[in-house]
Amino acid sequence: MKKELLTLVLTGIMLFGTVSPALACTGTYVGKDVSENGSTLICRTEDIGGGHPKSFVVYPAADYKDTDVYEDITTGFKWPQALHTYEYCAVPDSDGYSDDGIYDEVGYNEMGVAITATISTYCNEAIEKIDPLIEDGLREADIATLVLSRCKTAREGVELLAEIVDKKGAAEGNIIMIADSEEAWYMEIVSGHEYAAVKLPTDVVAVIPNCMMIDYVDVNDKENVIASEKLISMPEENGLIKNVDGKFSVRATYAPPMEDYDRARVWGGQNYLAPSKNLDYNSDFNLFFKPDKKVSVRDVMELQKHRYEGTEYDVNKNPEVRAIGIERQVESHVIELRDDFPDKVPGILWLAMGNSEHNVYVPFFPNLEKTPDVYSKRSHVYDESQAYWMYRGLCTLSELNREKYGKSVREYWNTYQDNLIKTQEDRNKEFLVLYNQDPKKARTYATETAERLGMDAYGKAKKMYQELFAYIAADKAREKEEPFTTTLLSEK
Repeated sequence: MKKELLTLVLTGIMLFGTVSPALACTGTYVGKDVSENGSTLICRTEDIGGGHPKSFVVYPAADYKDTDVYEDITTGFKWPQALHTYEYCAVPDSDGYSDDGIYDEVGYNEMGVAITATISTYCNEAIEKIDPLIEDGLREADIATLVLSRCKTAREGVELLAEIVDKKGAAEGNIIMIADSEEAWYMEIVSGHEYAAVKLPTDVVAVIPNCMMIDYVDVNDKENVIASEKLISMPEENGLIKNVDGKFSVRATYAPPMEDYDRARVWGGQNYLAPSKNLDYNSDFNLFFKPDKKVSVRDVMELQKHRYEGTEYDVNKNPEVRAIGIERQVESHVIELRDDFPDKVPGILWLAMGNSEHNVYVPFFPNLEKTPDVYSKRSHVYDESQAYWMYRGLCTLSELNREKYGKSVREYWNTYQDNLIKTQEDRNKEFLVLYNQDPKKARTYATETAERLGMDAYGKAKKMYQELFAYIAADKAREKEEPFTTTLLSEK
């Protein structure tokens, strides 16, 4: 009876243990000139809360009639369906349409376009009054789906979203990053009908919380900027335009003052990647900055777990501070776009299902035919045969007491992650040899590798979850007992 009760309690914590605000997620960008291996990295944590289980799936290509329409059945948003949609992999909510929408969130398509969407944001009250959000306009739930299913380049993705906002309006403020083998773009939808997008510089990094970060944009620079027609004239005509250093500022004009909810993450992220700057908490942070050293994939993974340990804002001692590594992450990802990969398969998706702090990022080649069954399964209730619930469950138990329960879990995953990253270089080489022989061979290899790596990580998570659950259920977690240690640490 005691064990059954514990199961119910822990399931409740996994689902509803943290109350999620309307705005969530933290993004990271690393330009290829400042990354350790010359890759472009676009990354994000999805911080919506445990009641939104996730799946990793492959959507097949499809053909439609010219009368068919894409519809968001929750809001009534409609957009003409493409006659042909591309195959793509993505990470939707497990219950998709039956809940609040698809929320594909992150993925690659067969043309080599990658997206992470979105980081929620909002405009100030004065802007909201003159250009309000549109109830049946474009929203996060549809963005990744629309872009991945029909766009051949990153720029096309931005142009599609711009066209939709022009014609249908936006239901939410959102920040999106889209990339391909040639370039990466950063887009802010700042009000009901206004937006600004910039081609991302290759020699900088960025940490993006839930607030607008773009300052000056040259709307006449059509090569590097895509902006709404009235981005400047609309606030100017209404006496709301604001300049910074004598130039029109998107952020100063459209955004409210930065709140602690966002400031803590910018401060923590910028000091993590550029500690020599020792930036003050109340600094006027810029979107782009130079890191102290070349940034690796592993650096970003650790940033996504960051709780400002060792600082005055350490979240483990100050739970009211908004961490980057927050417990309500439902998935975290690093999109790694590599110069040595083919245009249509430009990189890797490193994916952690559940919150990242006591977790592992598994690498997937995006041209896989299918994902492992435990990843593609779509259950909205606890199910240990679904990867999300195992990873989420292990994290939930670990974070009940980080020192007593979680330390061993994190120690094991650290070694496991190091090995995955090290051995990925060999997998990349094998993948490229096969791709150059025949893309179909590489596709088979991608699928088999996903199955092998995905199932191994899932199996390790399940074993640690069962061990830690038994440790707690058997009352071995009393204060006088030794901290939990997974048996996996003693295995060779």
